[in-house]
Amino acid sequence: MEGLIDLLLSFVEDHSAYNVAGMDHPVVVEVSRQDLTKQFFRGRAHMMPADGVEERLNALYVAGRDGPDVIFIVPAEEVSGASYFDNPHDNPLWREILLHELVHHAQNQQGGETWSCVSRGEAEAYEIGGVYLETLGLPDPMSNRNIWKDLYESC
Repeated sequence: MEGLIDLLLSFVEDHSAYNVAGMDHPVVVEVSRQDLTKQFFRGRAHMMPADGVEERLNALYVAGRDGPDVIFIVPAEEVSGASYFDNPHDNPLWREILLHELVHHAQNQQGGETWSCVSRGEAEAYEIGGVYLETLGLPDPMSNRNIWKDLYESC
């Protein structure tokens, strides 16, 4: 996983203003969608879906307060296309999800938490994820990616 994180952080650096040299890696933890949903709605349980699973949620970046930053992510085996790979972590769709959260990690490590509008961080992560898939020559499963990017950018 460390080599993959290095590779994806390098992509972040190549497509943003972030310098990732010497940047600590976040801990990456694969969790069920139910556990991911619980983590996302922590402190807001009343907003959770009735069945306890938010299907649109694929990953979550949590900045470490007294420890390392953590990325909670759905298991690679559960991402569309995983069955085509001997190692599901080679699936570029799963890697793009991880890349998105690594953009948030780079943002947090280099002052993103001081932004007047944190939603702009989502816009940047969506944009870099789209570029990643385009670079690989793959169709984007998020056909509305630019709409989300623009919505987040508008604050």
